[in-house]
Amino acid sequence: MSHFNDEAANWDDEGKVKMMKLLASQAMKVLKPQNDISIMDFGCGTGLFGLEFTDHAKSLLGIDTSEGMLEVFDKKTQGHDNFTSKNIDLESENLDQKFDLIVSSMAFHHLTNPYDVLVKFKSMINEGGKIAIVDLDKEDGSFHPDNEGMGVKHFGFSKQELESWASDAQLKMEHHFINEIEKNDNNYKQFLAVYSV
Repeated sequence: MSHFNDEAANWDDEGKVKMMKLLASQAMKVLKPQNDISIMDFGCGTGLFGLEFTDHAKSLLGIDTSEGMLEVFDKKTQGHDNFTSKNIDLESENLDQKFDLIVSSMAFHHLTNPYDVLVKFKSMINEGGKIAIVDLDKEDGSFHPDNEGMGVKHFGFSKQELESWASDAQLKMEHHFINEIEKNDNNYKQFLAVYSV
């Protein structure tokens, strides 16, 4: 966690801003979100992904375990009473709230038990709601320069793995590849998995 607190002030570099904008716009093409919906951004960081959805949001709650990241998020949402944040670890704590849309970008590979969190999300969506997860397709562990130091628990997720979560949790899923990153002489794909009841 200290990694993200240390990085928070300089997190929003040009590359990350550009990538999250692209991921969010690709996700919106698939999700076609209605207006005036309640949104939760899980693992929101500084809000680069979730805050792209604000035109559709009646309310937006950013969730993260890094206080440093949330400080930056809160600065960006100053003056918007309906955009709030909460410092909570949903792997071990519960949040008694429901949302029309739960989004998460590049956070699931940091979770110890991502499937359990998905099941928790299922109980947190309103009828007709959706869960949209963006993360890395299965990779060889070379994407992050320091997996342990950066809190990486999974080297991405294969489509088969995501489908097995859907079937175990009795959720419908659609899967799209929405971006590709070239680095370390490698191509890493990023997927969008949309889960619904």
